[in-house]
Parts: sequence; structure tokens; C-alpha cells
Amino acid sequence: MRKIGTRRNAGFTLVEVAIIVAIIGILSVMAIPSMQGMLDRHRVRSATREFVGLFNRTRAAAVQAPVALGNTPYTITIDCGTEGFSVSPALPRGGGSSYSAATHFLGVNIYAVESNLNSAPGAEQSGAVSRGIERAGSCTEVSGTRNFTVFFTSPRQNRYRVQILGTIGTAKIVQGW
Repeated sequence: MRKIGTRRNAGFTLVEVAIIVAIIGILSVMAIPSMQGMLDRHRVRSATREFVGLFNRTRAAAVQAPVALGNTPYTITIDCGTEGFSVSPALPRGGGSSYSAATHFLGVNIYAVESNLNSAPGAEQSGAVSRGIERAGSCTEVSGTRNFTVFFTSPRQNRYRVQILGTIGTAKIVQGW
């Protein structure tokens, strides 16, 4: 039975709600930098995975290519000036054949170095690096080697590299440089 003249407290006071909102705001401000770092790492890893996927799809298409396309039916190009990579001619059976940092991986810098698999260049490269993909699945030889490395970096210095072992036609993702 309820007594007359007593008041029930139902709900929260304005002060309690203001304190909860302030706590949520403080936690959000603390989480934003780590979220940005996570998104940055994701963009760089995504770019490396897309490159390896494109390289592997190109190798598979080259092995199955008709003889009319010649011994080197496809060429993969890393364009350091436009921060992108592509395959020509376009691959059969769908899938992307061209990727650009401006469109697909915002803020990721992409560049390549011939032959030296372990050391990064002193400065960002310009120009393009191209390799033919032979019917056997290996890369064409340029300057005495079939190997090359593609470097991916971001403004927050998240760094990955993809080492292409051109003789056997494999790609290996390595974190950092």
C-alpha cells in the first residue's frame, strides 16, 4: 500500500545524465587515435593483399593463356607516379585488373625496387616497374634478375612490402622494412 504524500523516484536526474554523457565523450576522444591507426594499418594491408591477389590471378591466367598470346601473355606494372598497379591486357573472368591508391587505398604510397628484396629505397621512387608474366608462371628477367619488391607505406608509417620471387613466381608479404 502506498502512503499518501510520498514521492517515488523514477528515472535519472539531469545531473546523472550529464555525467554519463561526459564519460562517454571522454572515452570516445580517447578511442579516436587508435581507431585512425587501425584504419591506416587496414588500408596498407588491404593494398598488399590486393597486389598479391592480382599477381596470383595474373600468373594463373598466364599459365592458361592461349598460345596466340605468346610466351609472355600478361604484364604487371607498378606505377610509382600514380601510386597504383595494373595488368595488361585485362584478365579474363572478371576481377579488377587495375588499382589506384587514390581510388582504392586512400593515403597509401606504393613504389617498387628492382632486384633488391630486403632494403627500402632512400626516397620515394617515380616512374614505373613492369614485369612480364610468362606462360610458365615466372616473371621475365630484367637487369639480370626476375625478383622485385613492392613497398607499401602510409602517412602513419605503417609499412609492408611484397617480395616477388620471380623465378618461381611467388609473392610473400612482409611487415615493416
